Amino acid sequence: MPPLSQSASEQLRERLHQARADLLDTVRSRTGPQDDEAPAIGPLAHQGQSDDAPQSEMLSHNEQHLADHESDLLHEIDVAIGKLESGGAGICESCGRDIPEARLLATPTVRLCIGCQEQLEKDQHTGRGPSM
Repeated sequence: MPPLSQSASEQLRERLHQARADLLDTVRSRTGPQDDEAPAIGPLAHQGQSDDAPQSEMLSHNEQHLADHESDLLHEIDVAIGKLESGGAGICESCGRDIPEARLLATPTVRLCIGCQEQLEKDQHTGRGPSM
């Protein structure tokens, strides 16, 4: 028996592809040229002639941090899509048990069952779960 029902698989596929498209649109809107302006992520994109250099550097750093986060999220989405296409979606990467459909639908990029996620957070002393 497959770990996911056909309905859950279709919902998951739709959500993942939509999240991927939305994220790519967001990235393109920030990094592509708009009205002859430099992309917002460039090293000097926030510095004008009389701007405060430390503030411009901070804004550029924040843009880079956001781009790194978006890149990580895009990777997580791509991994989830690959697992769905290969039939591996819904299987915990740590223990191999089924991940409940409700958990997958709530967080489509989840890779661990609840027990393994809790153990990981306990071991790493974090309270963060998946980002999507």
